[in-house]
Amino acid sequence: MQPLTRNDILVRPSWARLKACKVRGHPVLLVPEQVLYPCPTTVEVLERLESPTLYGAVIDALAADYDAPADVIETDLTPLVSGLLEQGYVRRIDA
Repeated sequence: MQPLTRNDILVRPSWARLKACKVRGHPVLLVPEQVLYPCPTTVEVLERLESPTLYGAVIDALAADYDAPADVIETDLTPLVSGLLEQGYVRRIDA
C-alpha cells in the first residue's frame, strides 16, 4: 500500500455507516455483518470523511479544532487512518 500523504483524497464507503447508539451513548460503525465501536478520535475522522476530502484538510481542521500543531496531529493520525485504509473502512480516491 502507498504511504498516506496530505494530498490524498479519502472517503468513507457508503456501506460503512456511523450511527448513534442510544444504549452505549457513543457512535457505532455499521459495516457488513459487523458492528464496530470506534474510539472518539476514529469517530472524528470518519465523520469528516462522509464525502471525499483531502487528508490534509482533515489534519488542518482537527488542528484548528483542538488548537494543536498540524504536524503533531498528522503524526498521531497517520497510523490510525492508514489502518482504516488497510481494513477498507476508508478509501483513497484517485484524483
